[in-house]
Amino acid sequence: MKRIFWIVLPMLMLVGCHHNKQQSVISKNKQRWNQETKKAEVKKSPSFGMMDYSNEPLTWHKFKKQNDSIILGTVIDYKKNKNQTMFPTTSVQVKVDKVLAGKKFSKYITTVFPSGFGYEDKIETNIEGNNADGISHKEYLYQKKSFPLPKIGSKFVTGIVKDQGKYQVSAPLFNFWTFNKGQLKLNNLDIRNIENDEKVDQLRDLTEFLNCKLNSSHNK
Repeated sequence: MKRIFWIVLPMLMLVGCHHNKQQSVISKNKQRWNQETKKAEVKKSPSFGMMDYSNEPLTWHKFKKQNDSIILGTVIDYKKNKNQTMFPTTSVQVKVDKVLAGKKFSKYITTVFPSGFGYEDKIETNIEGNNADGISHKEYLYQKKSFPLPKIGSKFVTGIVKDQGKYQVSAPLFNFWTFNKGQLKLNNLDIRNIENDEKVDQLRDLTEFLNCKLNSSHNK
């Protein structure tokens, strides 16, 4: 019994050290990113609720089918993207905590989230690529109600596809969930509280299914 104890103890200490190191990294990343966003001028990008919908999965079966993997992930760090036009994004380093369905990925992946920093004269152009009057080469933080950036260190569930070696969130506006009081909620604030809409009701059913799936896996 003592021998087993002395074998297991170093393993537990190693896991604890790794966790503490990760928390330290997250804390530093959060502090740096918060400083960047705090001093930034913010512009709200338009979003259109269910008018943005374009046949994204509404059921678990289709959700699995249209993604390489469904993951539970942690936001480790954010990084500005350069030379952005029209639809600003932010690079994000993700720790894959668990693959809920599909292929297994690397423990850490890099992808992009909608919303992010961009220069006004690059972002605010019309279809022809022309600027409106009064537009300057000034950097803003463009935020979307349909995709508020999750906090560094927070966890989320989404679908990932791998295309030409790059990891992509397949449907960030409709298949992305963050945690609120221990329960998954749709990240899209525009549709979270919509009532009497069949598609939104299906997304709520999918959300409930994911919560049950996570709870059952925690209890095993």
